[in-house]
Amino acid sequence: MYRIAPQIRNYPWGSHSVLARLTGRPHPTDVPEAELWIGAHPNASATVLLPGVAAGRTLDSAIRSDPVGVLGPGCVSRFGPRLPFLLKVLAVEDVLSIQCHPSTAQVRTAPPATYPDRWGKPEAILALTRFEVFAGLRPFQQIQDRLTRLRVPLLTRLIRESATAPDPVRALLRGLLRLPNAVGRQVTADVLGSLRHDGSDPATCAVRRAALRHPDNIGLVVLLMMRYRELTPGTLMYLSPGVMHTYVSGTAVEIQANSDNVVRAALTAKPTNVAELLRIVDTARQPSAPPPTRSGRTLTWPIRWQTHFALHYVGGGSTGVMLPGHGSPRVALALGAPVRLSGGGHDLQLAPGQCCFLTATEPPVTAVGPGELYVARPAVAKARTTTRSADVMTALLSTTATRS
Repeated sequence: MYRIAPQIRNYPWGSHSVLARLTGRPHPTDVPEAELWIGAHPNASATVLLPGVAAGRTLDSAIRSDPVGVLGPGCVSRFGPRLPFLLKVLAVEDVLSIQCHPSTAQVRTAPPATYPDRWGKPEAILALTRFEVFAGLRPFQQIQDRLTRLRVPLLTRLIRESATAPDPVRALLRGLLRLPNAVGRQVTADVLGSLRHDGSDPATCAVRRAALRHPDNIGLVVLLMMRYRELTPGTLMYLSPGVMHTYVSGTAVEIQANSDNVVRAALTAKPTNVAELLRIVDTARQPSAPPPTRSGRTLTWPIRWQTHFALHYVGGGSTGVMLPGHGSPRVALALGAPVRLSGGGHDLQLAPGQCCFLTATEPPVTAVGPGELYVARPAVAKARTTTRSADVMTALLSTTATRS
């Protein structure tokens, strides 16, 4: 077991207090903190912390030094010399970009330099608070009824022209996202004007709030084509590649393939790629909400549509409970209160917001304490392991410590 220091990502839609509060740091912070990355992605790998050493080694470099010893032979055989998952905590206080993630097959068939990573990006979001999302596109008839009611002439014409296309939802999406800038701004202004007289349902209210930061962005109209959802705390939503989505507000744990492949279409200052989004979006596919299985204090969400990740929740308690995923590389995040992990003659105390990494051949580990644990691992069968990986990891990190 090795305590690791996650990396904070600063984006405008983040919070000045949520992540700092969860990790026990002073707040408000000077800049908004949007994501806590807990894993080994090269863009923001966690750092392995060693007692008495000021600067540890990054987790991704430790894995590269001996992938089989750290990840186990089964994981390396399936995914190569890379941790297959990335755990995050998201603090959303403003709408994200409208985006879509590719499958691995779509990554491989994309134009050169389209994607920075070789993997697709399935992901799941587990709400810690009330969490607002737009995810998945509505059926064309619902879109037609909703948007025609706004009585915006150009929008009505686009809907009529799209109705005869083989995929009318994709056709309408293409028509909106490819409007000339001046025309798109005017359509958006007309739609927002109509929404002032179009009720106060949660989806409309979310669009109005998004308009405060993006007042003339055609993405506001695209949001009306999407399904609005409110996740209650403890609800998990799985987003397979091809599902168009954006997050609006709330705090959540996110688990995903270890990939940073994102295609954005609107509501962002970052680069967009409308052509690629139209290529990879699946206009019929919807997110799913698979229920967990329970074993004592442990909940498990094995997402059967992919193998990069599974997510566990371990509730707090005064008696020890076996940490799930033995035989796999894992990361564990403590929230709410302290948790003590014990295994192989070693103890590790995690304060709220602290994390640790466990190698594939870590001895069985038990957790005890009032805090909650979120445990991520690959969703693959437990591999036959060796007895050397924990020792190898220690040797790798000790070598780094000696050099520091």
